[in-house]
Amino acid sequence: MNVLSVLRYLSRRYRRGEAGSSTIEFVIVFPVFAFMMMGSYEIGYYTVSASMLDRGLDLAVRDVRLGTASNVTLPTLKTAVCTYARYVRNCEENLHIALEPVDANNFVRPANIADCIDRNQNITPATTFTDGGENELMLVRACVIVDPIFPTTWLGAALEGTPGSGYAMVSTAGFVNEPNT
Repeated sequence: MNVLSVLRYLSRRYRRGEAGSSTIEFVIVFPVFAFMMMGSYEIGYYTVSASMLDRGLDLAVRDVRLGTASNVTLPTLKTAVCTYARYVRNCEENLHIALEPVDANNFVRPANIADCIDRNQNITPATTFTDGGENELMLVRACVIVDPIFPTTWLGAALEGTPGSGYAMVSTAGFVNEPNT
């Protein structure tokens, strides 16, 4: 007997039997269901993290704008954003903030939405961080690199990667410096 005749014999023998039919259905349906559940969890994590980053940046900018943040430096602003954005994992290590004055009359959109940290080479982008003068319009851009929880799911694989793995979440805010009275 050759291999093909053995396979034909075995397929005829088990073709009409119904034993194990629910196992076959489970093997076909469960991976699709698990894949969808993992992708849904990834969407939820991404949405909550992005919302918390927006909230953290808005509250930190509010502190700067109202003058409750006494000494505005890059480390203090990063700490404030990450304190308010509690849900973002490894926030302070992966967050980069640019603070720069903008000409309100002749606004020119920045070339990049936001620069992110390159975790492969441990490089922080050279961006402007100046606190500006009185009545000056300020633009704050924050970028945090987040690792997907399930990188092989349909969403984790579809998100645009950044140098050093992970995907970038970007938040932008603007404010006008209050005059010192």
